[in-house]
Amino acid sequence: MRTSIALQTPTNSNDLGALLARRGTDLILAVEDGNALIRCHVSSATAAAMLAPLKGRAAGLFRALSGNLVEIDAAVTLATAIRMLEAKAAAESRHLN
Repeated sequence: MRTSIALQTPTNSNDLGALLARRGTDLILAVEDGNALIRCHVSSATAAAMLAPLKGRAAGLFRALSGNLVEIDAAVTLATAIRMLEAKAAAESRHLN
């Protein structure tokens, strides 16, 4: 899958998996007024790296899925979103090497 970034997600879909599949991506980032919404399905290792910047405040922002996947649906500040995306890139880079 590819990663794409959207400035606006004009949908009220509660089925994140279907929304991601329709867009052919593993991550959606919506940014508005200095805040961000990150919605994605990632491996548990990548999710752990992405949630680390939240320092224990990640309760309710993720849920375990089958197949060693985790769904993240997090409303955070833009600065935190950037740290989460950097952590995702680093985790995936380590996995590929």
